[in-house]
Amino acid sequence: MRWWLLALAALWAIWLIAKPSTRRIEAQMDKAIALATECKPREAQSELIALRGTKATAEQLQRVQKALNEASATCARKRQRDKAWREAKTSVESALGAAAVERARSRLRAFTKRWGEDDATRAMKEEIDARQPEHPRADEVEGGKMR
Repeated sequence: MRWWLLALAALWAIWLIAKPSTRRIEAQMDKAIALATECKPREAQSELIALRGTKATAEQLQRVQKALNEASATCARKRQRDKAWREAKTSVESALGAAAVERARSRLRAFTKRWGEDDATRAMKEEIDARQPEHPRADEVEGGKMR
């Protein structure tokens, strides 16, 4: 009986060593997804390839691949926005350099209409507003004379 228990314990130990931990696979999946969301596609793809070498299920691999595809689209849009911002910023700054405040404002407005506002666009808007010459408001002017 003692030998049977010893053999059973040895088999159990071998099974624990040979079987990959589901926690380890889940951690590797999370790492691959995190790399993808950080716009590091090569590293994420390497993790996916490493996952294929483990005993990850087809569903787990499919979930990681889907996350990589979604992150790829998001990263592509982010790269496009960054490129558009560099171009718009140069255009706005050159318009401000030429003292064409309204042209700068319209270029910034066109960018924010397409890509949305962020801290950089708000800072640029404040810079444009700071360079805007003071004009009396229309409701302050009565009959061509200021009140």
